[in-house]
Amino acid sequence: MNYIMISGHNEKHLSKIDTLNGVIMLNLEDGVPKDKKKIALDNIIKVLQNNKDSNIVVRINSLDESGLNEIVALNQFDNIAFRIPKVNSLKELDRVFDLTDKEIHLSIETKNSFFYLREFKHPQITTFYLGILDLFDELKLNHNLITLNNPLVDKILVDFSLNSLFLDKIAVGFVYQQYKDLDGFRKWCELQKKVGIKGVGCITPAQLDIANEIFKIENDEYAEMIVERFEKEGPFTIDGLYVDEPIYKNYKLRLL
Repeated sequence: MNYIMISGHNEKHLSKIDTLNGVIMLNLEDGVPKDKKKIALDNIIKVLQNNKDSNIVVRINSLDESGLNEIVALNQFDNIAFRIPKVNSLKELDRVFDLTDKEIHLSIETKNSFFYLREFKHPQITTFYLGILDLFDELKLNHNLITLNNPLVDKILVDFSLNSLFLDKIAVGFVYQQYKDLDGFRKWCELQKKVGIKGVGCITPAQLDIANEIFKIENDEYAEMIVERFEKEGPFTIDGLYVDEPIYKNYKLRLL
């Protein structure tokens, strides 16, 4: 599941959302200048009024800023979810659950949210996003450590993925800021997919095209054949693979 971020104050980019092949994330938080927050909210309201059939995520500001007011203003619209930044504990979200019954997505970018991720069990919470730059800031780590083949970064990605899977939540990888470096973006997507992450955030259509290619659903026809044959015959061998119960279950999982 790949998301393309569009800042609410950028009317030019907002006008193109119907042409994009990904989940739209309308941004009110980082990337929107403070003096344009109100304009961004008004623009997003207009977009939602004209896109009632689209599934859209709105990235609000933090709850101790204007986030709660933004939920109140936008909760009237169907088919939206709220992405909430800078959360430290499940308790902080009580006010959110009182205001809306919509899907809640969380930015995992504070030390507490990352190291205590398993506490976020609430059924309204469906999705986690790894905010790796903010997390590194909190840990007082230099951003230049975010490189391929760094075991520290691998550990962060694996822990994020496994804890999300433990809670049965969707894990979305981090945004790659060097948007012109498409080869680097591709490599990060491939790595994050290998550790079980289900998609990434994108900031350009070119990134979105690559992410959609890499995170596409794999060979459903082959999985269907494996499942159907196992359910008829029990364990069997194909192409040098012994298909027993665990293999069958994994292929069946791909079809969900």
